[in-house]
Amino acid sequence: MRAYTVSERRTQRELLTETTRLGTLHEELRSAATSRSDYEPHDVTDDEAAIQADAVEVRLAAIGSALERIESGGYGQCRECGHPIARERLEALPTTTVCRECTGRDTAVPAAGLGLTPRGGGWPVAIR
Repeated sequence: MRAYTVSERRTQRELLTETTRLGTLHEELRSAATSRSDYEPHDVTDDEAAIQADAVEVRLAAIGSALERIESGGYGQCRECGHPIARERLEALPTTTVCRECTGRDTAVPAAGLGLTPRGGGWPVAIR
């Protein structure tokens, strides 16, 4: 078993806490999106709930991936260039897989305006 840094342990705790919160949110959104029968009028909020639930699934997958990287020892290493990701970037974006220099190679994907971060701010986009 490998030894974890203090930063990795803190990040691990924060991500696990967020996973619990998002799991509950996901269940609520899926329930809201599927609560009407096929015979009832379809509401725009049903579609919004489904879109938000999908975005939560994406975020949960990113968290799961980050937790796996912590476990395997690859957390904090850029998947593009292999260089370390700056501590400040990891603190702001704990699920990121690329360093700041490699970020511009891809475009960000909208995250359906969920306003989700491990520290309570808002995610304007799903950051890779």
